[in-house]
Amino acid sequence: MKNFFLIMIVCFMTGCAANVQQSVKTSNVQDGTMPDSITLDISASQSVSRSNDLSKSINELNQLISTDYKGSVMPKGSPNEADISVEITIEHFRYVSGFGRLMAGALIGNAELRLSVKLIDVATNEVVSESQLDTRSGFSEGLLGATTSRQLEAMSKKIVSIINSSVNNHQ
Repeated sequence: MKNFFLIMIVCFMTGCAANVQQSVKTSNVQDGTMPDSITLDISASQSVSRSNDLSKSINELNQLISTDYKGSVMPKGSPNEADISVEITIEHFRYVSGFGRLMAGALIGNAELRLSVKLIDVATNEVVSESQLDTRSGFSEGLLGATTSRQLEAMSKKIVSIINSSVNNHQ
């Protein structure tokens, strides 16, 4: 019985990964292979308040996608043309840090993140895919599970999955 309580406490403290809800607006994805190269353009919509946490989260998401994606990530405005342009707009953002969650618990509130993701075939300027990704943390995800950094990790994996399923018409 003592081990059961210990396991429950560990699970409660560490939490679990964030769940990402996806709604597809448009999809012109056909059978194909993963694009060799992408450009990333991550920005926040006008309705999102600018903050240091937002800037850090944009940089973190950019780094996570660049690490998770197995192809080449080219800087925006590069003279070499990428296969796919990935435009990510942060539509809603509420930052919750692990430290804040640890110190204040449920009182700090839920981390929230909603992204609009658009994949554009650079050669044809055609929208290949357009999706809304949404994740909201809950206290049931554990004391340290309901944080923005975990949401960014989950979003990165989902975005890379969307990219990998897109068509590369340039091969």
